[in-house]
Amino acid sequence: MAQRRQRGWLKKENRIPGETWVLHFRTTRKSDGRRVENKIPIGLVRDLPDKRTAWAEVERLHLPINPVDSRRVVTFGDLVLHYAEHELVERSESIHPKAHTTIKGYDSVLRNRLLPKWGSRIALGIEPLEVEEWLTTLKKEEELENPTLDRLRRVMSLVYRHGQRYGLIPRTQESNPMCFVRCKTTSGYEAMIITPEQAYVIVRNLREPERTLTLLAAGTGLRISECLGLQWQDVNFAEAMIHVRRTWTCGQVGLPKTEASKGPVPLHPFAGRIHASLEREDRLFGARRLGLCFLSTERQAAAGSEYARRRLSAARCSEGWNSFIASR
Repeated sequence: MAQRRQRGWLKKENRIPGETWVLHFRTTRKSDGRRVENKIPIGLVRDLPDKRTAWAEVERLHLPINPVDSRRVVTFGDLVLHYAEHELVERSESIHPKAHTTIKGYDSVLRNRLLPKWGSRIALGIEPLEVEEWLTTLKKEEELENPTLDRLRRVMSLVYRHGQRYGLIPRTQESNPMCFVRCKTTSGYEAMIITPEQAYVIVRNLREPERTLTLLAAGTGLRISECLGLQWQDVNFAEAMIHVRRTWTCGQVGLPKTEASKGPVPLHPFAGRIHASLEREDRLFGARRLGLCFLSTERQAAAGSEYARRRLSAARCSEGWNSFIASR
């Protein structure tokens, strides 16, 4: 079983240079083998004003509070545990923060795929051809697509690289078998091209606010999570601009994916008129209380998967669309 690794805890202490952040952790005393508390100064509070920046400094220093026990081998499960405790953490305490959807996705890959298969194996004993054979088997038996298989390979490689970064395994290319694992990344998905008439059929059969949501995404290029995260205060009707300040995915508010995503987006006059009419409708009073532009049928913040699965799927199966499908 993988040995649990500590992260320690931060406290402020008054020292000669000034108030100082100090990392506390436990270590084994060599004289009698007892577990005792130890501590390392991290930096002055005036330079690291809050706990978030203090934890970022801890990450940057790579402090060896979890030395590798040379008397035992390091398993892949050990690497996964260390990776999860240092990388799959809250945005405020990670030096390279990940979106909560990324954390959730990586955690699912680790728990459901990688740990059951490789967790008990010695990390340096896993061979590249073994991993390739495993990925090929998943493709045949579970019909997984190439991008999904490549995601498994990439997450596994991240775990190895993390172990090398922290000195848990040697920092050599041979110590990361994923450097030699080959995997196709192209998808077999074929986009369905529709005519303007067919697109009109879909939009016509959508109800509000899904119709406006579809036009907004198509006319601005915003991600569905960015559309669902819009609040009325983000839409400037007078200047015909949309300010992207947040996203909404998996029931949580997040930040836009990139810095470029935070830039203002022009709002087409036609979409703006529809959007403004939605704001005036009495049935969206609940949305205004939450500040959100789009709600689900349960008067809660909508989910992108619900929107695509229920609304667009229903609209595309309408009259006119079925005849298009039959003609293919």
